[in-house]
Amino acid sequence: MDLSRIKVETAQEILRLLQTCSEIDLLFSELQECFQLISRQVPWIDPFMLTCEKTSQHIEFYYYDPETQSAEAIVLKQNSEFQFLFREEDHWNLNDEVRDNEEIAREILTWSALREPQTVREVMDLIKNGFWRFDCQQIPKLSGEPPVDLREVISWDDKCVLTGTTLQNMDVITREEWQRIVAREHWYDEEGS
Repeated sequence: MDLSRIKVETAQEILRLLQTCSEIDLLFSELQECFQLISRQVPWIDPFMLTCEKTSQHIEFYYYDPETQSAEAIVLKQNSEFQFLFREEDHWNLNDEVRDNEEIAREILTWSALREPQTVREVMDLIKNGFWRFDCQQIPKLSGEPPVDLREVISWDDKCVLTGTTLQNMDVITREEWQRIVAREHWYDEEGS
């Protein structure tokens, strides 16, 4: 998993787009391509949704100025998080707070889904909170040697394993506890045969 590299490359591309595009429609289609590329490179992430909506829906009505602000905004959503980007006079504006292109490019990529988890507990939180898909094959393995038995193991780090066969029975347990469970299952299998 190299989310850092993907984020750096995507931020550079978004910065280039912000500097060269001045129309909502053009930027919208280019940003869709950027986020589709992220989805292809990081298949365990729930997809990002991009839509065009009225800018006035996202700004307090008394702050919206149709003379200086674009009628439409690009709305980026992923699970419970969202951001909106609109044109204001001669620059881009993110969330009616950020006006510097470099900062916008960085902020656009601050999604929970693009965090690099350090522990399997963080991986479980990303899955349970709907930012990552429950997919035993795609979820990255963080560090350390693989556990003795990989059946029902979703991911692992140096100290713990993330186990489960469904979203509902996912759990984080220590490697030692996992070894005891595996040993007990092997004992039952040998005794039962």
